[in-house]
Amino acid sequence: MSPSGAGAMHLSSAIKTIVTLIDDRQPGYQRHANNVARLTRMVGLQFDLDPTTLENLRLAALLHDAGSLRLPFSHVGSRWRLPPEERRVWETHPLSSARLVRMLDLPSEVEYAVLGHHERWDGSGYPAGVPGARVPLAARILGVCDNYDEARSGQLEMDSERVTEAAALERLRGEERRRFDPDVVLALGDALGQEREIGALTGVFG
Repeated sequence: MSPSGAGAMHLSSAIKTIVTLIDDRQPGYQRHANNVARLTRMVGLQFDLDPTTLENLRLAALLHDAGSLRLPFSHVGSRWRLPPEERRVWETHPLSSARLVRMLDLPSEVEYAVLGHHERWDGSGYPAGVPGARVPLAARILGVCDNYDEARSGQLEMDSERVTEAAALERLRGEERRRFDPDVVLALGDALGQEREIGALTGVFG
């Protein structure tokens, strides 16, 4: 059951505080999380997801890296270049994110989305290496949108540069195609195309 009234206000305040704490350790996280929340909604609409599921996706997007708060700061700041044994520690952060979601008493769909957003279509992800449709759709959507926005903002690798929308999509369709649900990637491309069309009609994009 969703919280209401004062409970909803306290929950919203708690989530904002968590996002701010993550942003203190990972500058730019708040912007990234909000971008991912917007993208997950756009993709969710392509799948005709109901309003409750869309809201759960939004919450998962905001909290997807909350588990990084439990990791040593050195892991967060240099996560791209960690040695294998420390990289394995970093890869536990979805488990901690899921535990935090449970502590907030959020719906299980939010928990499963944050838990599985680093799993990959070909089974090469973490923390469990679960492949394909065994990963919940919400997690697959979150994973694609997270990766897309990281590519756009230059956060995929240390010293990586920002890329265009077209380049970020082409990466998902090309070199990374085995790792992401192709239906979700297609839906993201369709959603972004519709956004451009609406922007052109309304003058948002000039």
